[in-house]
Amino acid sequence: MKNPFVTNGYAGPEYFCDRMEETQHITEMLTNENNMALISPRRIGKTELIHHCFAQPVLRSEISFDINGAPVWGIGIGNIVNPEITLDEIFSYLNQADKPCLVAIDEFQQITNYADNRIEALLRTYIQRCTNAHFIFSGSHRHLMAEMFTSPARPFYQSVTLMNLKPLDVEKYKEFATAKFEERNKHLDTAIIGELFARFGGVTSYIQRVMNVLFLKTPEQGTCTLDMVDEAINYNLNMASDTYETLLRQMPEKQRNVFIAISAEGEARSVKSGAFAKKYHLPSPSSVNSALKGLLEKDFITQQDDAYVVYDKFFDLWLKKYLK
Repeated sequence: MKNPFVTNGYAGPEYFCDRMEETQHITEMLTNENNMALISPRRIGKTELIHHCFAQPVLRSEISFDINGAPVWGIGIGNIVNPEITLDEIFSYLNQADKPCLVAIDEFQQITNYADNRIEALLRTYIQRCTNAHFIFSGSHRHLMAEMFTSPARPFYQSVTLMNLKPLDVEKYKEFATAKFEERNKHLDTAIIGELFARFGGVTSYIQRVMNVLFLKTPEQGTCTLDMVDEAINYNLNMASDTYETLLRQMPEKQRNVFIAISAEGEARSVKSGAFAKKYHLPSPSSVNSALKGLLEKDFITQQDDAYVVYDKFFDLWLKKYLK
């Protein structure tokens, strides 16, 4: 692999940065027959961490992965409309497997959106009865995941070991990035790493995408310098420009206007107030509230403490550039 800053899926331990403690904790829990819930915002690296854990000798996976790191596995599911029939087939397969199974379910909070409101309780019952498999539930909507596993009123209450995944340590990533440059006869000004962590809040996906371009643009025996960062970010924004423009155009007008207002605000607080509506020429607080629900459901925005922010940081940067 020529570029060591992988942007699509899990490419193996050589291209995976740190997470040694997390890997050890997860493998210990799973090999000691515990179920786990892994919670963090998107793009921090949950899915890659799970793949990395499954690649450990004690958890060696026999399931293959496609070029994007997604598992390639089929078990012939039948009537997807009826969850009980589907779950019967899945768990029958797991119970009859000739080896103990480990099952990772990504974005697990999505089951709360299932049309059949019994699905959460049904799944919990099947898992309780399954003696040949253990599970790791991964999710990015922290409040939904926390409620599912910590509320006494929910079927999965106290059924897992909870683990909150934090951003990578900046010093560990500096070591990783420097080593990858040096291995390929290139050099890196490590101030770049601190700059990217500050700009993107330590979110791995955005940092990897910028580093991928920086590595590409650095000649052999050359040094990657801080003044190359903006060019690399703009390279990513230009590549995604058509996609972002289409997404913006396809938004209902009220949602688009609120989305643009939140981006302009940066961290938008009191968005349901008359003052916010007046500042950004929005029809009314009730109209803003309706638009917020739609934007949250589609993951265009997210809520951090008491503020709303654009979820995709590249989309946010593109929007600021686009509206100038």
